[in-house]
Amino acid sequence: MSPEQPPHHAVFDFDGVLVRRDSTVELLRRRFRRRPWLLPLALGPLTAYAATVATPPLQAPASRVVVRAALAGTTRARVEASGRALGAELAHDDRWRVDAAVEAVRTHLAEGAVTVVSAGLDITVRAYLDALDLHDVAVVASRLDGRLGGVHLTDHTYGAAKVVRAAAAGLHRWDVAYTDAASDFPLLAPARRKVLVNARPSVVAAARLRWPDVEAVTW
Repeated sequence: MSPEQPPHHAVFDFDGVLVRRDSTVELLRRRFRRRPWLLPLALGPLTAYAATVATPPLQAPASRVVVRAALAGTTRARVEASGRALGAELAHDDRWRVDAAVEAVRTHLAEGAVTVVSAGLDITVRAYLDALDLHDVAVVASRLDGRLGGVHLTDHTYGAAKVVRAAAAGLHRWDVAYTDAASDFPLLAPARRKVLVNARPSVVAAARLRWPDVEAVTW
């Protein structure tokens, strides 16, 4: 472990672990509800994304296309304001907040350090944590870029990119990892303790083929 890291470090996925559903999908859903004329623009990308469910390597690029189509005609500043507001709202919504996961974050934080590594938007994750007074939790997550003719995802922190982005932030090893998704197996791999949160049975089965001692919890 690099000397700048504390002796105990836990990493958490965000969507499906600290919140019950996908926060970026919720952000886009609200945008479509307010601006239904955007749906025709996004129909093609949404159809393509649905077709990638059985092909996980294609999901990341397909999701980036969906986000770009959904955010047509707006600015990065406006989307970031909406993302921050959503994060703060979800932190206080019992239907979204996963209390057991939040308590696990607090427990690990008392023992060392915690980083949330998420494909979701960094501003949404940060706002959620700050609303719960978890200011000391670090965030490595996807960001928005407003250049190149529209708002789009950059540094998309999905799948194996989570490990790459974590390393770029100075995090090279962690003791515990929490996730709900098979796409996060690269994030689970380095962890001494691996925890699946509310994961589908197929994900638990696939994980236990690799790591028989993986834990599965229902929160």
